[in-house]
Amino acid sequence: MKILDELKLRVRAASGPGGMADYFHILLMEGGLKKVIGIVDAHPALLADLLPIVGNPDASMNVSLGASAVFERHAGKEALRVLVTKLGKLSEHTDARVRADACHYLGLSRSPLARPFLAPRLNDDSADVREIAADSLAELEE
Repeated sequence: MKILDELKLRVRAASGPGGMADYFHILLMEGGLKKVIGIVDAHPALLADLLPIVGNPDASMNVSLGASAVFERHAGKEALRVLVTKLGKLSEHTDARVRADACHYLGLSRSPLARPFLAPRLNDDSADVREIAADSLAELEE
């Protein structure tokens, strides 16, 4: 792909609805974790634009791990705490990987508002989700 075509794609991704999510996805796919971290560190409200990645069970492992690194960087911070309700909805997703990731991030929020979303996951069909929910609830107690 020519550089100009790539730049046009990135501008289009970043400027439309869901554009930052698409842009973050592209960056993480290409190994641009440092760039995503820099953007979200400068504009913490953009952490919310990583939620579509969390909610995508088909996201590649590289993209998912990159998003996870950004969420972990914001553990206990306001930018993550304001996402508790949205993460709570993701904790009810049909895909176990999405539920597990959402439970992990709910624990990282360190918000007591995460408890009502995590408690039901203690009885989840997935052992991984149950374990992560229990660990996250324990983290909230610390």
